[in-house]
Amino acid sequence: MYGIICFSMGVTLREGSREYFYKKLDEKFPGIKEKYIKNYGNNYYVDSPKNPELMRLFHQKCERAGIAHGNDEIFEYLYKFEEKDGQMSLWEI
Repeated sequence: MYGIICFSMGVTLREGSREYFYKKLDEKFPGIKEKYIKNYGNNYYVDSPKNPELMRLFHQKCERAGIAHGNDEIFEYLYKFEEKDGQMSLWEI
């Protein structure tokens, strides 16, 4: 593994997933769903209120483990391995 791409900490609430998430909130944490709906409505992505703190922790842990964690750095690395146009022939190897 080279690195981890992470834009922020939160939850993605796609259509369908959102309903399932809200159903489980009702089952496990009665009354919380209404707070989510009031604060986030039908937003696709919801950042954690602790996003800055969690992102600092994420970067610290990656740094200590020697894992690349800067998105620009990782995308630059990935671009080095872009596929050639068309399919390679066995004879090109």
